Amino acid sequence: MWIICGILSVLFCILAWVLLLRKKSSAAWASECSLVFVSLTLLMEYKLVVDWVNKGEWGSLTDVVPTMYSVLTGYIVLMFLANIVPIVANKKK
Repeated sequence: MWIICGILSVLFCILAWVLLLRKKSSAAWASECSLVFVSLTLLMEYKLVVDWVNKGEWGSLTDVVPTMYSVLTGYIVLMFLANIVPIVANKKK
């Protein structure tokens, strides 16, 4: 489920940039939707880790969590930076 939310956040971010380039006022809306899906992606990933802890899957945790921390940190920073521009550009209008 977290993969679907991640893909949707990227799609909404691309949509926001397309709408921004076409000078549509709904670019900020698409960007905000993208940030919502970023949050849902993080929540779904956290739920996955909680499920592994409850099942005692310590091997999975030690294999996946350190890598996913780096990947998710980069994903969050990139998505925030990519979504700030359409929001700020729409606020100036």
